[in-house]
Amino acid sequence: MRNQHKPVLIFAQSGRFLAQSATQAGYRVWVADCFGDQETVSLSERWQTLAPLSELTSNDVLSYLSTLTRGEDCILICGSGIESSYSFLDKLPINIQYIGNSFKTISTLKVPQLFFDTLSKLQLPFPDTVFEKPNTSSTWLVKSASGSGGSHIQYLKNTEATSNHYFQQYTSGCSGSVLFLANGKQCQIISINKQLISANNNSPFRLGSIETPWLISSAHQDQLELAINKITAEVSLLGLNSLDFIISDKGKLILLEINPRPSASAELFNNKADLFQQHIDACNGLLPSISMVMPTEKRALHYIYASSDVIIPFEMNWPAECHDLPISGSHIYEGEPICTALIDVKENQFSNNLSIVIEQTIFSQLSPLFSSRLI
Repeated sequence: MRNQHKPVLIFAQSGRFLAQSATQAGYRVWVADCFGDQETVSLSERWQTLAPLSELTSNDVLSYLSTLTRGEDCILICGSGIESSYSFLDKLPINIQYIGNSFKTISTLKVPQLFFDTLSKLQLPFPDTVFEKPNTSSTWLVKSASGSGGSHIQYLKNTEATSNHYFQQYTSGCSGSVLFLANGKQCQIISINKQLISANNNSPFRLGSIETPWLISSAHQDQLELAINKITAEVSLLGLNSLDFIISDKGKLILLEINPRPSASAELFNNKADLFQQHIDACNGLLPSISMVMPTEKRALHYIYASSDVIIPFEMNWPAECHDLPISGSHIYEGEPICTALIDVKENQFSNNLSIVIEQTIFSQLSPLFSSRLI
């Protein structure tokens, strides 16, 4: 079901991966995102910068999309950040044909009380979760209902919670995600990926890298397949989605959250055009007749963060593995992402070692930012 006669409108915190995938699949792209990295701007027929998504009202989003589309017909694909701003989906003008999970589905998955009630109803495992501050803080985490990427997760003893937070018992173990396609009734696993953190003083659970394939036991694979099929049928999931989970130190598989949109782990596939089209087809009820082949050699997506306040120089020499490149002259503040690095890991290599070399190449060229920030 191809729609190349209509441009693809991409709304996301970072639209680069979706823009790249759509372009490779033969679509013209219009992008509204927060970063406007070099690749996104060069790929986009039209591009609109966004304020931080958490600050936008429904009317704000609709105004941005109206400016970008000029009333012309298009199809809308949403990416990262939709969790914090999906309320506009039920108010779209007729010229924008939305393809993805419905307002109701996203709400069921991203309103914590509804999501964990759903897991409980389906008899699926998740950490002890409460919505009022526990009496003890030693083993509890605070999580944002609309957060992504791990930066929103804090130890309860180190932070003050707001009304937008919930509380979850800390589970020690290995974190991962499963990327899958869903057609509203059933699903098909695309990949199982390992997640590693890149902690700093402000973000103890900040996402550092995603690696695929992660070879977990067949029993755990069966549990994941059962879980995503149950959830898909219960909430009518559509398209590319991912489920985050932990395999605890005691070997128990525990579910954490669903990302109801294409996630960063999709970038670990070379055939981005096929995956993008399969996302659209699955949203229209069609799953591939032949499952996609998982990568056999390890690939890793690393997030590279600024260790201090810096300026991107005008003659920056970026390593070939890097993407999401900020434009020259950009100010990047300590703890913010600079770019990503997609690394093919050959035998006897370690992705972390390769990422350190890439980071050193980048950091050695950056200029310090001496101007003070407003507090």
